[in-house]
Amino acid sequence: MLEVTPSSAQSPGVTSPSPFHVSDQLSVEDSLVHASELLRCAAATAFENGDRLTGTSRDLAFSVLHLVQMASAMVDKSLDRFTRR
Repeated sequence: MLEVTPSSAQSPGVTSPSPFHVSDQLSVEDSLVHASELLRCAAATAFENGDRLTGTSRDLAFSVLHLVQMASAMVDKSLDRFTRR
């Protein structure tokens, strides 16, 4: 389960900790399922934004989409190993 942890105000240029904490009790399979869902959302966002852009901005948005799709394929392949057990 993801636990949202509020970030404290920091000075500009100071790296803040992650805005959420992943529970140590979260299984690898559940982690991969959540990552897959996040990547699906990222792909939809990149596609919708890229579809409204032109030129280099459009190319960059669709490059992000391609990277997300590659990462998603790797996560989904890992999840397949759980379903074969």
